[in-house]
Amino acid sequence: MPTQFSRQVFGCAILAFSALASAQAAGLPAIGPVDARAVWQERSLSACRSEQSTTAPDVCLLRTMQRSGAHPQAIAAARMLVKANKAGFISAWRPLGKAALATVTYPFRANTNEGTLLIGSDGAAIDVDEGSVGEEDRATPAWRAFAAAHPDAVPFAPADFVGSTATSDGGQSVLFSTPLITCHACAEDGALLVAYTIDKAGIVRERKLLTIK
Repeated sequence: MPTQFSRQVFGCAILAFSALASAQAAGLPAIGPVDARAVWQERSLSACRSEQSTTAPDVCLLRTMQRSGAHPQAIAAARMLVKANKAGFISAWRPLGKAALATVTYPFRANTNEGTLLIGSDGAAIDVDEGSVGEEDRATPAWRAFAAAHPDAVPFAPADFVGSTATSDGGQSVLFSTPLITCHACAEDGALLVAYTIDKAGIVRERKLLTIK
């Protein structure tokens, strides 16, 4: 059954380079109307990480949040992440007009334990790190040239928020940069520059690969 995310976001116009199709890989359902109250200040989760724990880490996380008095919005956001097999919680919040950037902490991951969600006013949550290079991107001359020079380079999350600019229709364009590297300890081979267009109502409408630098 289509989610609110797929109905409202993927029904939008597709840009020449790439639209929100790559965000579909993130598989995140709508998070619902949220604000800074969705942030949870982590309590000790050592018991959840213990091999002696009698509950799964994601269940333990939700129980710990509930017992610590986390706001209902914070618990709802964590449940959304758990349902998407991304056990974690919102640890920071940055308003972007009617939209927002949410930093997600993934406490049970061995590597890359932070990520970023771009959340529209309709509650649609886009994981800007997952599926950061889509098939449309790979077909562009910019990606082909880069891949020919660096065949083993891949995006390395998390993406960096570069900034936002106003658009002529009252919305905004939000820019992210993701390092492209060959290995965890390697120097950067380049960076993927991607823009998301948010309309004046705060709904994320389009994604576009701008360049690879």
